[in-house]
Amino acid sequence: MADLKISELSALAGSNLASGDLVAVVDDSASETKKLTIGDLIANGVTLISDSTIPGAKITFAAGGIATAAIADSAIQTAKINDDAVTAAKLANNSSVNLVTTLPGSGDFTGQLALDTDDNKLYAWDGSAWQSLKGAGSLNAATGSTTGVVNIVATTTGDTVAISATLDDTSAAHQFLAGPTSGAGAVSYRTIDSADLPTSSSSARGAVIVNGEGLRMDSDTIEVDNDVTASTTHHVVTYSAKGLVTGGRAITSADVPAATSSAKGAVIPGTGLAVDGSGNLNHSNSVTAGTYTKVTVDAQGHVSTGDTLAADDIPAIPASKITSGTFGTGLLGTNIVTGNKLADQSVTKFGGASATDNVVTFPDGDYKGQFFYDEKNADLYVYTGTSYVPITVISGNLINAGAYNANTNLLTSVTTAGSAAGFTAGSALPSPATTNLNYYVVVDTSGTGSGAAPAVALAPPDMLISLGTGSTFSLIDVSNAIAGQTAANISVVPAGTISSTDVQAALQELDTEKIGAASPTFTGTVSIDTNGTLVFEGSSADDYETTVTVTNPTADRTITLPNVTGTVVTTGDTGTVATGMIADDAVTAAKLANTAVTPGSYTASAITVDAQGRITAASSGSFAALGSVQTFSAAQTFTAQTTHNGGLTVDGPYEQAAEAVAALDIDLSTGNYFTKTINANSTFTFSNPPSSGTVGSFTLELTHTSGTVTWPTSVKFPADTAPTLTTGKTHLFVFVTDDGGTRYRGAALADYVN
Repeated sequence: MADLKISELSALAGSNLASGDLVAVVDDSASETKKLTIGDLIANGVTLISDSTIPGAKITFAAGGIATAAIADSAIQTAKINDDAVTAAKLANNSSVNLVTTLPGSGDFTGQLALDTDDNKLYAWDGSAWQSLKGAGSLNAATGSTTGVVNIVATTTGDTVAISATLDDTSAAHQFLAGPTSGAGAVSYRTIDSADLPTSSSSARGAVIVNGEGLRMDSDTIEVDNDVTASTTHHVVTYSAKGLVTGGRAITSADVPAATSSAKGAVIPGTGLAVDGSGNLNHSNSVTAGTYTKVTVDAQGHVSTGDTLAADDIPAIPASKITSGTFGTGLLGTNIVTGNKLADQSVTKFGGASATDNVVTFPDGDYKGQFFYDEKNADLYVYTGTSYVPITVISGNLINAGAYNANTNLLTSVTTAGSAAGFTAGSALPSPATTNLNYYVVVDTSGTGSGAAPAVALAPPDMLISLGTGSTFSLIDVSNAIAGQTAANISVVPAGTISSTDVQAALQELDTEKIGAASPTFTGTVSIDTNGTLVFEGSSADDYETTVTVTNPTADRTITLPNVTGTVVTTGDTGTVATGMIADDAVTAAKLANTAVTPGSYTASAITVDAQGRITAASSGSFAALGSVQTFSAAQTFTAQTTHNGGLTVDGPYEQAAEAVAALDIDLSTGNYFTKTINANSTFTFSNPPSSGTVGSFTLELTHTSGTVTWPTSVKFPADTAPTLTTGKTHLFVFVTDDGGTRYRGAALADYVN
């Protein structure tokens, strides 16, 4: 079974939990994880619970409470029972005083009382015998009234107590019983007087005298010696030295102190304020509620009126203060923009073809109807909103006379109208005349004109037109006009996935969505249809290619490339295979060549090789005897620390297992790459560094959930300042020491997103 996270393990139902089931426990003292049975965890874990840490509400009892047999002898100590916690309802019958007719052989506990109901004698268990309670004040059964204060005189003979008492049930007054001062005899009684009562004090109850200083007696009731008429109105009162209210009257404004800037008190509403009959303080002026663009304010700062702005309320604003926004055309009067207000090239832009290629470069149009004048060719164009088009102003109709070869300067062909006007195929152009006014020919072959044609470079589809005068035809430079058009000025009808409406935008859209010939990037699924293959030319174009194809699948297949760098091995490969690609025990002795596990010469006493051909151990200094430098062309696994005095060259990748830090000590003898997650304040320590003079380094990958990090004092960061870490991020730390751990130089790459 592969290693899984705890969250990926199958759940164990509580009802299926058994004493022998195992849990993983981190042995902090040994810095390793060990197994523990559920039975041992519960049996031994209870002893580790601190006293008074489990609230009573967390202990669930079965119906009827805890059985007596479940409580160990003397398990409940006196200190564990709260004062007044045992109520009368919790005491069993005879638990306080045991009522018996015959004393039992022993008591249930020392101090238990027993009352013999046959002879009304009271006994106490002293732990070994019942002791009779003797002497004055011992109790016995009595009959008659219990009214009054009783003084009991008893005579003891042996274990017998004789008490004489007589009460007069007919007397309404409290009586005091009196008897002989010694010996047995009749008990008499008398009325209690004040001398019989103890005097009260600040710490003891007793009798008091009502002396009239603020108190008086009303029959047998003590009351306040004061008579004031009851009232619910707030009053100013007078009181005596004893604190008694002796008089009062209603509060007036004169009784309330005036408020100051530093003390609370009464105030009188000033100008602009008023108080109604209920004592509410309000503004004395009023304005209709609403939103106003201008207001009137009185001397107290109150808004007294409100209105809207009028044109006269707005002062003149200089143009320099208007820095944003636009003026609508409606704000401009007719014929108010004069010529001197127009900027250069605001109506007509100027430009033209370059002197070398005669190709017209058109500017961007600012508005539909704007002119552009080609200064080189003296052509005028107007902007249509998408492109500039030429303007030709000629009186009468244009008449096509035929085609002209500028290379031979002869007419290639002529139309019927051209023939009637004197144009002849195979002949030169006739001179301009009134008889051929507005007749034109189209250049079909490039060349330089001569004769009646202008002596300039001509190209299809330039037009030569007769204006009826002059020695040469006039040139309508159509070829340059076409060549000077920009792709943005040529419209395109959107089709397919192309949404652009001009050539330039359509080309850009195609370029964005195209698959490049070099290093293309695909998203989604790339499907190669029936009989499709991938062909690789290699590093040079020659007669040899590598073709990737598949055998016709009979079901859906998936080939997963591993997450490693290396060479894919085929059935015809004669190269090497990395150790990680071969399962343990997969290579038998029959599959091993004589030198299959020998990257170089060595002796059996120096290196230990396991059954799979992996070097598993080497004695200190053993590689020095094998040569100055050892080269391993295939992956080797070293499970024991070795010393390579002559140097070590590894041809291929090597791996370092990440060591999870169990506690907070990083043991450098266990690896060079460590991982740790903290969620509380953590202080790290480093142990087992290499000896002084030997360089040792390691990397710590720290996932920081919460808490602060404290490093050993031997760690020195740049500027002697530890980096500030952001919680919820992962950080990489690299530490190097060359003096046996006396000093570590640290560097940090902080705040990776997890």
